[in-house]
Amino acid sequence: MRFFLYSFFLSINLFCAAQTVEDSFEGNGTISDWFGDDCELDTSFSNIFSTGINTSETVLKYSDTGGDYSNVRFEVPINFNLSEQYTFTLKLYIPSNSISGAEPNQISLKLQDGTIVAPWSTQSEIIKSVILDEWQTVSFDFKNDTFTNLDPNSINPTDRTDFNRVVLQINGEDNASKVVGYIDDFLYDGVLSEDNNSGGDPVFNTLVWSDEFNGTAGAIDASKWFRQTRPIINGKIGQMAKFSTI
Repeated sequence: MRFFLYSFFLSINLFCAAQTVEDSFEGNGTISDWFGDDCELDTSFSNIFSTGINTSETVLKYSDTGGDYSNVRFEVPINFNLSEQYTFTLKLYIPSNSISGAEPNQISLKLQDGTIVAPWSTQSEIIKSVILDEWQTVSFDFKNDTFTNLDPNSINPTDRTDFNRVVLQINGEDNASKVVGYIDDFLYDGVLSEDNNSGGDPVFNTLVWSDEFNGTAGAIDASKWFRQTRPIINGKIGQMAKFSTI
């Protein structure tokens, strides 16, 4: 006698597989929620400076039109764990004729907790000087580079697990100067994984029930299985099973 067992489980939306954090702005990146604060943003702009290390067709164009705190940012669904992977890289081009004012030529990468009312209060920032009128690769290493915590009492970023927002800012903040920057090939050198998420959603990796069906031939174990004859109502039963014999 054979038993055909059909098990139906309620769908649970889990972030099961490890995910990279990258965007080449060619339509196949893993970052889908780029957002511009107090600036103009175009994530599929034709690369008008196709030269040197970057000849890709499309890039992100970020135009600070004079906003005091202009920046671009995105958030990730699982918090970063920087204990082993702690580096972010990107390519950058800033045309000198786009700049007004006398602000320092730089780009900063800020990590924040975007789930709270004042995410900037959790900020850890690395600032890098840049060269104008050429594509360059800029790296932000939160283990070895000099960083600044807005809260001086914060622990080192590599010991934190509350970061889920990345902010990029060109030529500083709290000024009305203008600047245009082109960004490409953004990449985090690690992956996002529930296994590394100690500050976010629960990790579902504990076996709570199983049946190996190792008994003798015949009926299945009635202490573990029962015949479900009515549908699940309002999702109150997380699992149902029915079986038939031949």
